[in-house]
Amino acid sequence: MAEDKPKLLIVEDDPGLQKQLKWCFHDYEVIAAVDRDSAVTAIRRHEPPIILQDLGLPPDAEGVAEGFACLLETLKLTPHAKVIVVTGQLDTQNAVRAVGMGAYDFYQKPVDTDVLRLLVQRAFHIHGLEEQN
Repeated sequence: MAEDKPKLLIVEDDPGLQKQLKWCFHDYEVIAAVDRDSAVTAIRRHEPPIILQDLGLPPDAEGVAEGFACLLETLKLTPHAKVIVVTGQLDTQNAVRAVGMGAYDFYQKPVDTDVLRLLVQRAFHIHGLEEQN
């Protein structure tokens, strides 16, 4: 049952990548969002402890302004959530900026599902420890 699975929000506007990530995280209740508005709605409705968020979101899919705006709004709504930002290859500067803004971690594309799974598992573990204290 979905209620027994930990909730994971994936904010990704690329349908192919979103499908791949849903498949990769079949052990979780995956909630999908394609932009900041749908992400905010999903956060309010589901309160996911872990969020995997692309920085390149519409309407600024080629830039990062909308991704950073989404990150700030997410952290304001749910400060204890662990947000893992996904950035383009060789985009270390924006990844470091996102962590400085409060993101838990970052991951650079192209996607290696094994590494990404490990990051998400670790985020759930840390979140669980924080909830206990």
